[in-house]
Amino acid sequence: MSKDYDNDERPSWRDIDKKRDRSSHVSQDKKEKPGGGRPGADRYEQGRYKEALEKLFQGKKGTIEYQKLYNKIHKSYGSSTFLKHVQNFTQAYGLPEDVSTLLLILDTKDPATMLTAIDKLKVLFAAATPREKEDIRRKLSIIGMTDRSGDVKERAREVAEELKLA
Repeated sequence: MSKDYDNDERPSWRDIDKKRDRSSHVSQDKKEKPGGGRPGADRYEQGRYKEALEKLFQGKKGTIEYQKLYNKIHKSYGSSTFLKHVQNFTQAYGLPEDVSTLLLILDTKDPATMLTAIDKLKVLFAAATPREKEDIRRKLSIIGMTDRSGDVKERAREVAEELKLA
């Protein structure tokens, strides 16, 4: 028999557990996990830090006021307050950087706003997804045929023709 079991004394469970902990098969580093041991807590904290950094680098566009005005544009689409919300947003932050919102802004029926949105869409066209490119072409061709303002109609046709070649 082994020396651990002399005199027919069996080890207690406590002694057995101690030996297991000293085994080379069990890691010796018993560090407490960050985040209080909650699973996924570390990933949650990383996500919060990442969001905070993104907002910091966005400047004005990372603020709550920006999000409120941006959401008002989308929520008021098709209502009588739509133009007012678009004008408030553009006065504070300029035109938005996303294609979908710019396509909505083309429905304001305000010639000055529409002309600047058309020019912005032309700039963003190269980086747009294939679906967005098709949406831009279609919207501009429709405006080129149906808009009441001659300037907007002409500019939409010009840009639509340029983008067909691109």
